[in-house]
Amino acid sequence: MRCAGGRLGWIVAARIGAAGAGVGIVAGAAGTAHAGPLAAIAPAATDDARRAIVVGTGGEVYEPDGKGAWVHRLPSTTAEPVVAAGRAGEVVVAIGDGVVYRLAGNGWSAIRLVQHGKAILGAGRALAAVGRQVFVLDQLTKGEPTRLVTAPANVVAISAGAKAAIIATDAAAFRLETGGTKPGKLVALPGAPRHLRLVSDRWAITDRGALELPAGKLTRWPTGLAIGVAATTADEALVAIGSTHAGLELVTLRAGTLARDPLGVTLAPGVTAVGLVADRGGRAVVALSDGRLALRDKAGWTTTEVSDAAAAEHPGAGPASSP
Repeated sequence: MRCAGGRLGWIVAARIGAAGAGVGIVAGAAGTAHAGPLAAIAPAATDDARRAIVVGTGGEVYEPDGKGAWVHRLPSTTAEPVVAAGRAGEVVVAIGDGVVYRLAGNGWSAIRLVQHGKAILGAGRALAAVGRQVFVLDQLTKGEPTRLVTAPANVVAISAGAKAAIIATDAAAFRLETGGTKPGKLVALPGAPRHLRLVSDRWAITDRGALELPAGKLTRWPTGLAIGVAATTADEALVAIGSTHAGLELVTLRAGTLARDPLGVTLAPGVTAVGLVADRGGRAVVALSDGRLALRDKAGWTTTEVSDAAAAEHPGAGPASSP
């Protein structure tokens, strides 16, 4: 589902979980901040990794300039550090400390889901949950995100694609068909591990490998490979960043075949991959926590750094000079 920006009448709300503590549009001071650590990537509205939006830990928004660079122009931040980002139709969304934000032309604003409680943001198509309640962020009812379903217990993880959602509680995982005019019933996924890292309605990650849902088919990870951030492509391939003693690599699982492609970047201690997008054309963008981006195209991997836009020039007379 897609919704035009003009229809997004989401209410700028009190901070979830802190009644009366207002959280509205949060704008920075005049000028731009220094390019800082990165937190996440929101995929593009089209199948083109080069158009993804990169988000810093403070809510800094880095937009592609069309020349292979990502630039911070919008002086807006979030009230809480961002830990994840996604897309709800045409709109970029992010989450920090249980507060879900949407991005508009003038900055971030908080989305009210319920009066109290901290939210979680879903993977894939942007859903959110608070307690047992699950909401669709790109479908509105009376100007607010539509409640999709109420789970039998508190939701701990959620992910979705175009036609279905996976909803996990502490005790069980469920599949929910969402492709029709009304959502179907929650159907338990028998044999699903209790702790799943959900990526989409088709993929989940476990310690042993990639789990294809709902069939439960497991593709084991190669020995010595630790999986970090993950995503899916438009043709439902699973992509993830794996780490070994040799460094980071892009892992792609498509049609039962696992492919590995080293990024070739050197990491300082503590630096990790925090975001990943990839498209059907083979392009990929990997955000590193230190402010760098690893970019893949047909020619291979290159790296760049996010940057701040140059300060605008102020026309006018120059400084006075003494005769």
